[in-house]
Amino acid sequence: MIKFFRKIRQKLLSENKFSKYLIYAVGEIILVVIGILIALQINNSNERSKQRKVEISYLKRLLVDLNKNEILWKDTHTRRKTQVQHIQNTIALNFNKQKDTIDYIKLAENLKFAVTWNNINPTQDTFSEMLSSGNLDIIKNDSIKIKLIALNNNYTSIINWDKTSETTHKRIMQHSEGLYNAKDFAPLSPVFSEYVDIKFAKKDFENAMSALKNSISNMIDNKLVMNNLDVLSDNYHRQLSAFKKLESDVRELNDLIALEIENRADD
Repeated sequence: MIKFFRKIRQKLLSENKFSKYLIYAVGEIILVVIGILIALQINNSNERSKQRKVEISYLKRLLVDLNKNEILWKDTHTRRKTQVQHIQNTIALNFNKQKDTIDYIKLAENLKFAVTWNNINPTQDTFSEMLSSGNLDIIKNDSIKIKLIALNNNYTSIINWDKTSETTHKRIMQHSEGLYNAKDFAPLSPVFSEYVDIKFAKKDFENAMSALKNSISNMIDNKLVMNNLDVLSDNYHRQLSAFKKLESDVRELNDLIALEIENRADD
């Protein structure tokens, strides 16, 4: 092709047809420019196609993370609400004048659940990767980006808030350490009897029940334990609305991303 154009130029010059040569040269330049523009257009189109594929991949991964977090906030709300209920029922025992009516085994199980600590760890793998790699701007839908950033900030806030609960929980465990001794009433535990091949006598169960009552009573009578339980319960209770809001925000963002993926299916 290059040889073909060169021959034309040489022929025009040899025939002293300078005006035609000039027109031809301009035309050749235009053709070269058009070729470059077409190549750039193709290259840009390929690049946009690659970016769209990366964007859709991120959006699908975000959906996976959001689905996990929706379950997390729902389960956390349920667990914390139940813990508040158990703590308040334990505190209410101070006002129970009929101690003989208390089911100490059930109370011990409820109290154990109430003071079981669970860290809140929302799944943020995809968002963190996008943020650290500078790929957050690859998401073209501004509403999705704004909600992602806001959700991440809310996650950070609730985790920081929960650290105060963790501190209170540690104080409860420290204060109750010498008041609640599980090994004294081990025969009453179904887990203990499942793994230990020992036949307990009636007296063993009676002694274990007595030890359980003493431990529970010591905890209930201890003001430091009860005060910290009350603080923990209050913190948990105030967090419930935040968990519900997070669950709703996650679901809303989930729906928005799913719609974006659906709308981009033909891209």
